[in-house]
Amino acid sequence: MAHIVILGAGYAGLGAARKLAKIAPAGTQIDLIDRNTKHVESIELYQVAAGTAKADEISFDIRSVLPDNVNFIQADVSKLDYENKTVEFSNHEPMTYDFVVVGLGFRSENFGMEGADQYSYKLQDIPTAEKIYEVINDNIRNYKQSQDPNDLNIVVCGAGFTGIELLGELIDTAKILKAKYDVPEINITSVEMAPQILPMFDADLAQYAVDFLSKNGIKIMTGAKIKKIEPNAVVYTKGDSDEEQRIYSNSIIWTVGVSGSDVIKESGFNARRNRVTVTDYLNVEDHPDIYVIGDDSASMDPKTDRPLPTTGQLALAQASVAAENIAADLENKPQQKFSYQSKGTIASLGPSHGIAEITKPHLKLKGSVASLAKRFSFEQVLFEVGGLKGLRKK
Repeated sequence: MAHIVILGAGYAGLGAARKLAKIAPAGTQIDLIDRNTKHVESIELYQVAAGTAKADEISFDIRSVLPDNVNFIQADVSKLDYENKTVEFSNHEPMTYDFVVVGLGFRSENFGMEGADQYSYKLQDIPTAEKIYEVINDNIRNYKQSQDPNDLNIVVCGAGFTGIELLGELIDTAKILKAKYDVPEINITSVEMAPQILPMFDADLAQYAVDFLSKNGIKIMTGAKIKKIEPNAVVYTKGDSDEEQRIYSNSIIWTVGVSGSDVIKESGFNARRNRVTVTDYLNVEDHPDIYVIGDDSASMDPKTDRPLPTTGQLALAQASVAAENIAADLENKPQQKFSYQSKGTIASLGPSHGIAEITKPHLKLKGSVASLAKRFSFEQVLFEVGGLKGLRKK
């Protein structure tokens, strides 16, 4: 009897587990392993960080959505010993496998930035998201006693998807907290090294996002290269100048970038930022029994010869093909190459605004229509990872 071990119950791992449950040969043992008992909709973490959603609104119990032929084991993965086809854990006995699917998700990346870990708050999971809102709320509440203007300043470092969606959500949060604690204006600033935000969108859509955020009080600083984080300040330079400038805040949020799981590094994989370059079949060149998908995978785009950007949409597409290739291998059938076509790109700008570019048919959406498209897209993802049970729980 073949033994398939799936590491991680995020979009990639849950997607692979649910697909293998349907297509793996009868008698195959499928074990899904995660250190938590709940699946978190990580694309919604920014809502928890802004205080507009609670943790249980963006998560559900993993066991509750698993088919009967998938076993769930709560354990914390420490490394893969791929020479001996063994997974090692910090709190569980080692486990051997015939095939392993690695989908352990992401962690916030500080890029070696001085002070980033000590003086800013990263957004990578439920506890860090809850901490961010706690800090923002406490600082604003504290202002009347402290009279420290930095208590009313919020700085978001990085204007990628996470940063932009958090900024959009903070618009309403700032209004609510301002009224609740009867304080002066709350200032929210985005600090981004790139010359423009959201370059993956059509220029008109990106400009719509800039205009919307600016109109709602968000200050967007592009071309600002962060040099270090101090206890209450982001230190940066502009353009070609080496002159250091500071923007002060007691609520500094770090959304500059992510890398794959540190298990990749601990296992000795050849990887960059903990992302393993996989073959066209989504497995590892020298170890075809190891499939790496989601945030831990560098799946190359043949058009650009660069890794595809990691998204929930990509993770689910990889999960489906990896599962099919494992099932094909078990039945001595030919495998299929992974070919990816994005369905589109959507960014939220708060609960009722957004921008969207849909691939087929090609559509560009703004405002509330884009927000509806985001909700529909999210529910599609939720159905793929949790089925009807997951959708009902949401």
